[in-house]
Amino acid sequence: MSQYLIEIAFGPVQGFIASARRSRDLWAGSHMLSEIARAAGAELIAAKATMIYPLQDRVKRANDAENSNLSNVLLVQVEAANEDEVRAIVEAVKTAARKQIKTFAADAWGKWKKEQVELREDFWNRQVEDAIEAYAAWVKIPAQGEDGKTPYRTAYERLKKTFAARKNTRNFAPMFEAGNKVNGAGIPKSSFDGLRESVLPIKCKKFPAMFGLSPGEQLDALGAIKRVVGRQETFTALTRLAADSWLQTLSQADLLALCDAYKPLAELKIATHTSGNGGIYDDFPYDAGMLFPERLERAKQVVYEDERALPALENLTAKLRPILKKYGQPCPYAVLVVADGDRMGKFVDTAQEAEQHTQISAAVAKFADRVPQVARDHRGHSIFNGGEDLTVLLPLGSVVKGARALALAFETEMKDVVAKFAKEAEAQPTLRVGAAICHVLEPLGVIRTLANAAEKYAKGEAGTDAQGNALGLKLHERAGHEISVRIAFDDTAAFEHFGQWQEAYSQGTVPGRLAYDTRTIVMQCKAIGVSPEVAEAEFLRLLDRAQQRGGAEKISETIRDALKARQQILRAKIDKADPSGLFRLADELIIARWLAAKTSLDVSDLEGGQA
Repeated sequence: MSQYLIEIAFGPVQGFIASARRSRDLWAGSHMLSEIARAAGAELIAAKATMIYPLQDRVKRANDAENSNLSNVLLVQVEAANEDEVRAIVEAVKTAARKQIKTFAADAWGKWKKEQVELREDFWNRQVEDAIEAYAAWVKIPAQGEDGKTPYRTAYERLKKTFAARKNTRNFAPMFEAGNKVNGAGIPKSSFDGLRESVLPIKCKKFPAMFGLSPGEQLDALGAIKRVVGRQETFTALTRLAADSWLQTLSQADLLALCDAYKPLAELKIATHTSGNGGIYDDFPYDAGMLFPERLERAKQVVYEDERALPALENLTAKLRPILKKYGQPCPYAVLVVADGDRMGKFVDTAQEAEQHTQISAAVAKFADRVPQVARDHRGHSIFNGGEDLTVLLPLGSVVKGARALALAFETEMKDVVAKFAKEAEAQPTLRVGAAICHVLEPLGVIRTLANAAEKYAKGEAGTDAQGNALGLKLHERAGHEISVRIAFDDTAAFEHFGQWQEAYSQGTVPGRLAYDTRTIVMQCKAIGVSPEVAEAEFLRLLDRAQQRGGAEKISETIRDALKARQQILRAKIDKADPSGLFRLADELIIARWLAAKTSLDVSDLEGGQA
């Protein structure tokens, strides 16, 4: 008998996770991919394989479906007589994974059928059959290592090369078998994946509200499964995160009135109930989408089969009108956070034996297990926490503190294994966090792409001292503007200043237009070719004139001094495109203002406050 290393990966990640139009799609795709990996891991354990990652207890742990806790890559060590036996194990694992997706599909088919929606069975079966991509590679652990390396290390390096080659070798099966009359001609393409045909009935224009279909939206089989998979009430809608700060400003009487008016919508499945995430949203346990007037008016234009729907929406409109007049409209922005480890590849490569690999996996698992609670502590919801690769939803006000808490949790849980294995600084891992601040009406697939861009922005420039270990904030205004701020997690002073800006905007002690006037100074000075010193002098004059929101009194000396100090710090960090540091300061102020917002007026009212 010989020892073998096997690596298996499942996907496509694009199909399961990135292709999402609603927050439930993003959550469901992550959940499905995690459970496919769990089924594969269970099959490997049954074959008496030793799990290296993920750990065996995480595979066996029952998932509560609130967040997904397994990555799509598995590494194991197994004893086998020969390669044929290894191949048989791999094929059994792939079969178990496909069985899991078919279980999801059968459950979803039944739910659509129950609502009397006749899906196109021919395309459904075909798309379910090839929904999973599975890549596997294996190598035999030699009796002796090469070039002074251990046998395990030698096998691991060979495995990574073999696995990379396998992933670059794609399977191109024909879309339709020869002689098959079903060719997709005239069938609409899916709104999720333009390469796949829709499984929705062509002539049907109205669908039950529970499926959340927008007018003209088309779903392939995976998209249709995502709309109904698992315990849907445990996921938290992006709109609930966006409305969270606003809801906390309401009186108890107004909050109860809204709950009473919203409850019938959830019962009619026009809206969704939110019961998971440790109950932190129990004060208003609904998706909150209809609290935004634009969404509410759009819902009233839909023709519902249930005659109770329109009166329920009109009742909510009547109850909501005086509340919006009293408190303002909730700010329609929320944050999708994507995080990943820096230098994790180099760090994992320090392992010379399987036991060392397992110790690293255990440390990463401890961090991942802390993520849901860290998210809850900051009023957010973890969507995926399979390792150091994370996806979390957060409300505006807590994204900075939440990101710092994630970085601290990573450092804490990794500290012992880093001290043991990472002797060189370039192999020491840190966490980078990207946060995309987006409007709730943006498709989730777009928001996910923007969050990935924010994570890459947090990574910084390759080969520089400031690579990784940072928070990258990207604000995407609905008008199309993008503003970015990057702060290294070890830059305590920068976070303290940013916290001051956010608090000042929250309390109204700085005018909303201060950031924009600062930016105008920079642009005008650059246009006429004057020196950075002139721009700085104009900025100081601006601060002397600046008044608090409403123009009642001038901004405090504390804020004025902090702004001056931050400008000097940014100027010292030489940037040819911004020699005065004022443009970067303006960007910090703009994003801080957005993160302090509770109402839509907080990010749109630029009147007053300046002399």
